[in-house]
Amino acid sequence: MKKLLIALTLGAALSASAQVPIQLENVTMKQNAWTRIVEVTYDLTGDTPDGVFITLDVTTNGVLIPPPVAVSGDISTETNLKIIAPGNTTKKIVWDAQKDWSGNVTTQAQAVVTAWFLNNPPENLPLTYAVVDLSGGPTASIYPVRYSVTPPNLSDDTCRTTELWLRRIPAGTFTMGSPSSEYGRVANEDVREVTLTQNFYIGVFQVTQRQWELVMGDKPSYFNNASDYAGRPVEQVSYNTIRGAVSDSPAVNWPATGSTVSSSSFMGKLRAKTGLRFDLPTCAQWEYAGRAGTSGAWNNNTTLPNPAPDTDPNLDLLGRYRYSGGYINSGADAPPQNCTTANGTAKVGSYQPNNWGLYDMHGNVSDWCLDWYADVLVSSMGGIDPQGPASSSYSYRIRRGGGYGHPAPICRIARCGFGLPTDEANSVGFRVCIQPQP
Repeated sequence: MKKLLIALTLGAALSASAQVPIQLENVTMKQNAWTRIVEVTYDLTGDTPDGVFITLDVTTNGVLIPPPVAVSGDISTETNLKIIAPGNTTKKIVWDAQKDWSGNVTTQAQAVVTAWFLNNPPENLPLTYAVVDLSGGPTASIYPVRYSVTPPNLSDDTCRTTELWLRRIPAGTFTMGSPSSEYGRVANEDVREVTLTQNFYIGVFQVTQRQWELVMGDKPSYFNNASDYAGRPVEQVSYNTIRGAVSDSPAVNWPATGSTVSSSSFMGKLRAKTGLRFDLPTCAQWEYAGRAGTSGAWNNNTTLPNPAPDTDPNLDLLGRYRYSGGYINSGADAPPQNCTTANGTAKVGSYQPNNWGLYDMHGNVSDWCLDWYADVLVSSMGGIDPQGPASSSYSYRIRRGGGYGHPAPICRIARCGFGLPTDEANSVGFRVCIQPQP
């Protein structure tokens, strides 16, 4: 049998932050005698809380071949999303070249081993979900992160309580806003084309009361005294508590100060304990993720009749609003604080998801977004990766999706609500986002 002639081997390390240096060195490539089994070894050292993804690329005669599939060992693959921790022991990848490349010819090969930080994963890994383990609670020094290609198991409340699940959303172009014929639309919903150039992760669910408690150590919600509080969305949390205030030092003022968050905020604590760039989604990211390729008033691609009543059978399937249990007595009266999830807020994930597996994009609680609010949003929310207005004459931030006490038109996917960043309302919460690297 002809051999692979092993030539120069290369190592490359991609660092997402100078604060967590990683060294990938001493890459070697060796073919076992009389076989086409290839062993690639490397040293991985440094200081990062959660490890890195490791990928292997191979060139033959100077030409890059498709990424090896028949590999095992200290490597991250489509079928085993392994995270490799740095250490003092040499790492090893075993490649069965015969399975991936059956050509019976002599060639020269080079191995390229690459380390990727968890907030900058390689495109060839189907990292559909990121999962943060919050079970260590507010005193934990690290929240471990893993990745999954399977969705959360809704029959186990772990995904709503001690774990934080996010879905990877692919970059793309979509139409933001609503057509003039959509009932309930307002002037700032004018149609505009938006392109998001980078993938990002967004919460499968709205952040729940138990998840907030495990990060922040308190229970701020109005519906926090019911026995089933843990899986209900956290509410009565302000924009400033979630990510920080303009008055903080350093100042927290999207978009003027970029992605800065306060260390004492929910996002600040998540960043410090995961190494990932947690934040709120931008308004454009929220709508893009919420629509999941649809264009109607609801993300199952249906719309309201015109004129529309305050109830809608399509919305009944998708979320908790005033007439699907949010209020009592056929929507006439607010529910008591100690109500079960039959009224008020529902346990997250109780209704149908959208095409990308995201729940409660309509109703339950309104989601805070990064952007300032303005009466005219077209110029600041169209184009490429829009960040919203530079400021707001009202000092309002945007909230999306409507809440448990709203009638149907307020819960439309295109609707932009608003509130002061200090507001704490029992119909307002949020979902997390892992922002791409700038």
